[in-house]
Amino acid sequence: MGETPHPEKLVHLYDELTESQLGVPTKDYRKYLMKWGIDEGAASQLCSLIDPTGKGTITREALCDALKCWPNQPAILRDVEVIDSDMPSMKRESIILLMLEVVLEKRAKKETIEEIRRRLEKIYGNGWSCYIAEGRFWSICAHRQGSNLAFLYKKMVYGVFQTPYAK
Repeated sequence: MGETPHPEKLVHLYDELTESQLGVPTKDYRKYLMKWGIDEGAASQLCSLIDPTGKGTITREALCDALKCWPNQPAILRDVEVIDSDMPSMKRESIILLMLEVVLEKRAKKETIEEIRRRLEKIYGNGWSCYIAEGRFWSICAHRQGSNLAFLYKKMVYGVFQTPYAK
């Protein structure tokens, strides 16, 4: 991911990282951007733009002001119907965005699933299972609390969960 993502995505990633706090250390946001595939130079440059005085903390307001972007929800999420999830809302949205980014690359289903799993494990750790279902489906799975998600997008069901034994 050599190119800088859209400002809305950068704000969303910040929101997920800080869901339960008012701000985040600049170094943590930089590391988090790199986890999401933004190269080190671009992540450092973005953090310098957002925290120009070097206070060491990034607030949502400073992020939005620097990016000139004040989003509520990414537009693509309006086409998503969450069927079931026990994830915190920002994590759920981040994972849906990640999955749709891969889905929209129009790969074969097997490649799509493998790429989603690879990206999830890079960001959230090991033990992720992914599925794509056409039509009806029933599923029972043991999963780590806060990691289950199933949603409908354009008549396809997508789902992920992390096994309870993953480290």
